[in-house]
Amino acid sequence: MKEFISKKGIYIAVAAVVVAIAAAVSVALSGGSGFAALLSEPFFKPVKSVMTSLVSSLERVYGYMYRYDELEAENAQLKTEIAKLEEDYREYTQISEENARLRTLLGFSERHEDIVLEPVSVIAWTASNFSSSFTISKGTSSGLEMGDPVITEEGYLVGQITSVTSTSATVTTVIDTTLSVGALIYETGETGVASGQFDLFPDGLLRLSYIAESGSVLIGDTVVTSGSGGVYPAGLVIGKVVSISVTSSGLDPYAVIAPSADIAGSAHLYVITDFAVSE
Repeated sequence: MKEFISKKGIYIAVAAVVVAIAAAVSVALSGGSGFAALLSEPFFKPVKSVMTSLVSSLERVYGYMYRYDELEAENAQLKTEIAKLEEDYREYTQISEENARLRTLLGFSERHEDIVLEPVSVIAWTASNFSSSFTISKGTSSGLEMGDPVITEEGYLVGQITSVTSTSATVTTVIDTTLSVGALIYETGETGVASGQFDLFPDGLLRLSYIAESGSVLIGDTVVTSGSGGVYPAGLVIGKVVSISVTSSGLDPYAVIAPSADIAGSAHLYVITDFAVSE
């Protein structure tokens, strides 16, 4: 492009000089002053002015071209540096998030020294409007078994392994209608059963059934696993009570629970492969 502009500028300059000389000659001849007039100062003055103007214009053009190349190179360098900074920031964010998870997990492990955990990742979700399950990245070759509970680093219950292969497993979540968990109210010790319900499933909620009619369950109460039956360790947080109602018969009270685990947003989880069974 430089070569094209350079040649084009030369052509324009030459053409302008020719036109200027021709014009001056024409003026001089029409005035009848002869060839001597062509050599006089009045003739060369306009030519000199045109040449000076052309030189200035060309200098500006060349200056712009070279400056443009410099700016283009600087811009490319800046883009490279920005891309590197963005990559470093992503890595820093990932490391920070991982450190936060590990610190939280450490706190949970210190409170539950009897629990053995295996870290896993969610690799696929089951596409269904009537069930809630997903596939994790490990299976029996990593010590996972049917019935193993799955939790977050905070100790929030996500679900339970309901099928397993050597390299992967399916986890059914607490809001699925096929899953039931022995539960109790942390604040009062009142027991019940937490389970998924079709009417609550679209909102990501579950029900706490078989509670007493005494009104001891309050909105905001924490629901945890009871540990009965030996399927789940006692004290895993299931969720919070968000409302209290009765069945259509008007006889059986129940509480609606919002899970504490971010079930839909879970990516890194932990499988409980062993724990001390409560007596």
